[in-house]
Amino acid sequence: MKTLRQVGLLALTLGCIVGTSAYAAEYCDYPGISPLNPSVIASLPAITTLKYAPIGGVMASYEVDAGRSSGGWAWCDKSQWGLTEVVTSLTSRGSPGLYDSGVPGVGIRIGHLASYGWYTPRYPPYTSTGLGAANLPFPNRVKIEFVRTDIGVEKGDMPSFNYKTSFFIDTSYTTPRRAVYPIEGTGLKTKLEHNAFFSTCYTPKSSTEVNMGRPAAEQVKRGSVQEFPFALDVVCNGLNPTVKPAVKVYFEGNSVRDGVLNLNGVGQPGVAKGVAISLSNDKNVALPFSKAKAVALDWQSSGPGIEMYRFAGKARYVTTGAEVAAGKADATLTYVLEYN
Repeated sequence: MKTLRQVGLLALTLGCIVGTSAYAAEYCDYPGISPLNPSVIASLPAITTLKYAPIGGVMASYEVDAGRSSGGWAWCDKSQWGLTEVVTSLTSRGSPGLYDSGVPGVGIRIGHLASYGWYTPRYPPYTSTGLGAANLPFPNRVKIEFVRTDIGVEKGDMPSFNYKTSFFIDTSYTTPRRAVYPIEGTGLKTKLEHNAFFSTCYTPKSSTEVNMGRPAAEQVKRGSVQEFPFALDVVCNGLNPTVKPAVKVYFEGNSVRDGVLNLNGVGQPGVAKGVAISLSNDKNVALPFSKAKAVALDWQSSGPGIEMYRFAGKARYVTTGAEVAAGKADATLTYVLEYN
């Protein structure tokens, strides 16, 4: 009798598990939800003000509506749900949800979430199975982020764009069982404004030449050669701030350490031996050959929508060894501007 009671109880338990699985675990029940079809993404604000952020950072963000909803789907233990591939006139930047805005230096990232229960944006295409909570609301909100993508950040009207994805979920009351709800926006646009970034900085001269003269080898050995001053004038567009932001410069070239530039073709026939070029700014600080040691340019003046800066430096020949031999003594370096 004891054994028979154990068998009967075991059979009853298995019957209960099978019944529950068949009833509630496969597909979502109707939630009393009524998403618009299609759900239309609301217009973006007429003006979006960008604030300072490093490259890759968010300069502005907000949420807009994307269709009404009420309630949520329930009992979705095994149902798949998510967002379909996006169809848009925007160009992808290869990161989830991130596209070119059409304004240089600015990307736009588009994610989907709900007004309750779904607060972390998902970026299409996205698929999940089951629920982490009791129910699943319709994604009736769209999060828009403007991301800095370059050193220069311009401003102005963002070209209008179209955007479409669809929310899908496996249900127990639709035929086919995968219900699909389009989410789309047409002619979306905003005007980007800021007072935080230069759009570009450049030198009016494509190259700067410093004529080092023709000193005798003995002069170089004695250290009695002349110093030659030079300057880089830099114009930055797109900003007229009260406090002038720093514009920095560092240099790239054939150098063994900061402030010393090797000659072009060093070691080759006809090139001077035992000679390099010493480079410093007008405060006798060695020119940096690494980004970490970039030095600030001196602000000069303002113009309509521009700021003007200058770097002043000096160059002279120095010895690099005991033997100094005459020959060609040219050298080349590249400057790199850092701003914003």
